[in-house]
Amino acid sequence: MAADNRYHPIIKVLFGVQMLVGGGFLAFWLWNGSATLPKHGGGLFTLDREEQPYMYWFLIIAIAWAMIGMPIRYLLKGPPQY
Repeated sequence: MAADNRYHPIIKVLFGVQMLVGGGFLAFWLWNGSATLPKHGGGLFTLDREEQPYMYWFLIIAIAWAMIGMPIRYLLKGPPQY
């Protein structure tokens, strides 16, 4: 398995689930126009698109990259060759 450039099917499924969860978060946050995030020390913080647009869009871009972009990159690149 180390000789070919493919992931195990379970890893592909996990990447797919990660992309679906990330896409769900993005769709929900874009639909609502706000994101509710946990605060350090307890409680919730609402990040609104109109009140804090730069933080909101940075969060959208960061979640899209981490939850959707990176798995696609890893699937296209293949596992590391040692």
